[in-house]
Amino acid sequence: MASKASYLPVIIYSLEFHMDPIPRYSRHMLLRVIGEDGQRRIEQSRILVAGLGALGSVAALLLARAGVGFMRIVDQDAPELHNLQRQVLYDEADVHRGLSKAEAAFAHLKAANSSIKIEPVNAEIGPDNVDALVGGVDLVVDALDNTRTRYLVNDAILTRGIPYVFGGAVETVGNIMTIIPGKTPCLRCLWPNPEAVENHARASTVGVLSSGAATVASLQVTEALKILSGHEDQVLSGLLVLDVWRGCFHVAPVRRNPQCVCRKFEYATEA
Repeated sequence: MASKASYLPVIIYSLEFHMDPIPRYSRHMLLRVIGEDGQRRIEQSRILVAGLGALGSVAALLLARAGVGFMRIVDQDAPELHNLQRQVLYDEADVHRGLSKAEAAFAHLKAANSSIKIEPVNAEIGPDNVDALVGGVDLVVDALDNTRTRYLVNDAILTRGIPYVFGGAVETVGNIMTIIPGKTPCLRCLWPNPEAVENHARASTVGVLSSGAATVASLQVTEALKILSGHEDQVLSGLLVLDVWRGCFHVAPVRRNPQCVCRKFEYATEA
């Protein structure tokens, strides 16, 4: 049973600083792949970052600095000293103060970009709250470490037609896949049997290279920015598999399963 969500109070930041004549997001606006129109879309977007660990802390920070208009960040844990090796959003002070990850992340993200709206949620994602958490967002970034929760999120985004960027990292390897409901395979097409995935190696038992997790999160953000800036047609066409230690990257094709639950929602994108 999922724990009851704790929606943390929103703190209003009022910062006075020297007005730089160069627009804040100028380096994205200069990019041909984003431009002024793409940046405007990013600033009007609403996203959910599910999980604030190794992947989520990097993804949330990059997305906040990119100027996403609204970010809902969700995690039920608190930072611990062993997290700091790879969870770059936190510091020793957060550990000593006993802050929740949602609370600590909120403070650091607002310090990085006070102009965006952030909704921190100190909760475990479960069947009782998943629909509410994905509600009202344009995209979900999956930074979770629990397979069953990932399937819950996968199914919730299918019913709402919300793009979903999956990512995972363990040892020196990682996976990234972008799911566009009605157009691409979903997580159940990739792994039809949740029980089999539960047996995959975990960072808590075999470790995870900090740069590997950061690489996966950065690529997830790249996929998210493609969609948010209006370039959904340029997302990955399969499962990106990488090994940062060996310097190997390749995209493995993933076919849509004709029997998968995601087939029921094709009408949502065809209407």
